[in-house]
Amino acid sequence: MSFRPEHEGHGEHPATPLDREAPAEERSPVRERRRYPVAPVVFSLLLIALIIGGLLLWFSYGDRASGTEIFEESVESGAEPVVRVTNGRGKVRIQGVEGLETVEISARRYARGFNPTSAKENAAEVPVEVSNEAGVEISSDGGGGTGVDYDLEVPPGSTVEVGSEAGDVEVSGLDGDVTVRSESGDVSLEDIQGSITIEVAQGDVSVETVNTKTGSAEITVGSGDVDIKDLVIGILEARVESGDVALSGRFSGSGSVLVETGSIDVRLPSEDVKDLDLEARVGEVVRYDEQEAK
Repeated sequence: MSFRPEHEGHGEHPATPLDREAPAEERSPVRERRRYPVAPVVFSLLLIALIIGGLLLWFSYGDRASGTEIFEESVESGAEPVVRVTNGRGKVRIQGVEGLETVEISARRYARGFNPTSAKENAAEVPVEVSNEAGVEISSDGGGGTGVDYDLEVPPGSTVEVGSEAGDVEVSGLDGDVTVRSESGDVSLEDIQGSITIEVAQGDVSVETVNTKTGSAEITVGSGDVDIKDLVIGILEARVESGDVALSGRFSGSGSVLVETGSIDVRLPSEDVKDLDLEARVGEVVRYDEQEAK
């Protein structure tokens, strides 16, 4: 006697869970997909990309052209004027010219623009102020990517005062006193017959052929080297925070040279330095005898 599962005889198979359709209340709920407006989002992203791209182009290509414009003026000054130059950014060159009783000003103004034409127009608008009330006063402010390079011819008897923010300063061929104060840039004085005062925050200093037996030379440098050659002076006071000092040629006078960090190289006859105190606090003083100095 055999037994068969129920339904086998009828050709039917037992229903499996996959064969049965679950009641509606037992079905897993289908989550609705939220639809976001696509067009405004894409437009906003494109707008942001355009703004960023425009700013990058502005910084990369804007004001790439440079332009210059020359300013010239002649100022009646007499044989022994006081000439003051105050400059923001740019070079200053002052030269004494025999027989001159005027101050000849040549100022090369420079600026930037999107093209050469606009750059030249911007350069023409860089102000150069000239006054002849209490001496000859010349001033400019090199802000906003602009600047002025000065080339002056003055009477040899001029007393010169220069204040520079950033740029080299050169003064030569004067019988009067010279004062230079610079934030950044090299300073060079040559063939001066009066007292000199130099204050430089950052930059090298060169002093050559100064002859004033009763005058003085005051040199103060924050960071930079000092080169002194052929100095006939009453008193020399030189102080350097960081940098080297070189003395060569001949020296006549007294005073002191102090270097906080750096060396002093002396190439002078021994009798020239007998009244000159030399000190390098972090560094060394190197002396050469008279034969080597010559």
